[in-house]
Amino acid sequence: MATGMLLHDLRELYQERIGRNTLKPRFGVDELDNLLGIFTAPAPSGQHRADTAQEELQIAPEHDQFGIDANTHFAGIAVPAYTSHADPVLEISSTSSAAGKTNLLYYLTALAVLPAEVNGFQIGGHDSAVVFIDTDGRFDAERLRTVLRGVVKVKCGAQDMSRLDEETERTIVSCLEHVHIFQPQSSSALLATLQQLDTYLLDLARHVSSSRALRLLFLDSANAFYWQDRLQDEVTRIEQIGRPAAEIETDRRKKQSFYLFAMYTDLVRELKRLQRVFSCAIVFTTTATPHTTPGRHSHEYQPSGPYELFNPLDAPAFRRPSFRSALPAPWGTFPALRVVVQRDPVRPFPAAMGLQEAEENAAKRQEVLMRGRFCGWVNMWGREDWPRRWLEGVEALDGGMFFFRMGRDGVQFG
Repeated sequence: MATGMLLHDLRELYQERIGRNTLKPRFGVDELDNLLGIFTAPAPSGQHRADTAQEELQIAPEHDQFGIDANTHFAGIAVPAYTSHADPVLEISSTSSAAGKTNLLYYLTALAVLPAEVNGFQIGGHDSAVVFIDTDGRFDAERLRTVLRGVVKVKCGAQDMSRLDEETERTIVSCLEHVHIFQPQSSSALLATLQQLDTYLLDLARHVSSSRALRLLFLDSANAFYWQDRLQDEVTRIEQIGRPAAEIETDRRKKQSFYLFAMYTDLVRELKRLQRVFSCAIVFTTTATPHTTPGRHSHEYQPSGPYELFNPLDAPAFRRPSFRSALPAPWGTFPALRVVVQRDPVRPFPAAMGLQEAEENAAKRQEVLMRGRFCGWVNMWGREDWPRRWLEGVEALDGGMFFFRMGRDGVQFG
């Protein structure tokens, strides 16, 4: 207990010494870190906005809108909770599958679990642990290993994967032991996993990550169970027809019936609690279904033909597709930063193109596809309510755009 109090006191003194708001979020990817810095930086002194009070309610633990206690009990010690700007929440979304979301998570995982140095080369790893909650059931350990090897290869300047020596390979394999994977099959199972996660992580006899801090908690994806939850919610409401309102309210308070809003609020509550206990960043993915994309921020873009695909490079930041959260409240305000990713568009052959011309262009088309180039940008839904410093900050960073490549050798940014 004395050790716990000492660590807590040191953390508090450190935060006060440098200023909590000066801590910058760090994923290890400059493009994401710089964007997060825009949305997590404190407002300049003297600047007041109508929603400042609401922002404080979302940030200050003692006024948590989801009902989380101001004090978090850690190892039997009441530790005042706080949300550090170094521990952000990031949403990565897309309007289709195979857009690069999961591979981005693999890349962030690699940077988190790899050591800072391998064979005398600076890798930039954080020597930490990661929790990966795979609700889609698509987690690919072999692909994750490839991404780790790719990071090491690039940092070490190896020309060929086969040149990595046995010691380096053992280092990579040992790093994978610090990726803790959970695969819940429903939202109820996901909630139970989150509720018991700290018990698991603090039981040092159950895993090999006792000497490592938890740096990242991934949820891939957050809306995997949405439609089955919608169905269950509708069934609950049908069953309530004709029942007294007081009886329905009692069931709701005792959680004897399933309610969509209550479930998704509880999920956010648990994620926030875990973030405070472990001071970790949270990254979750979503896939926006077609009905969530139209709106006043999407500018109702409609291609005039099958060959006129949207290319975000052709549009200013405020014209790129943006959309509301694919999940019910409070998920829309949960992340500090929301980004959209997609594979670079490759225009299909025009309907009027002849067979010979198509065959002549096939090689070039295949070359573009094999490059595996992806792009991302800030989801600017609700930008009308953003402070000017956010808009100017995004515009200064190439309009909030970033690029990465995916191939057989892993993932690379830039």
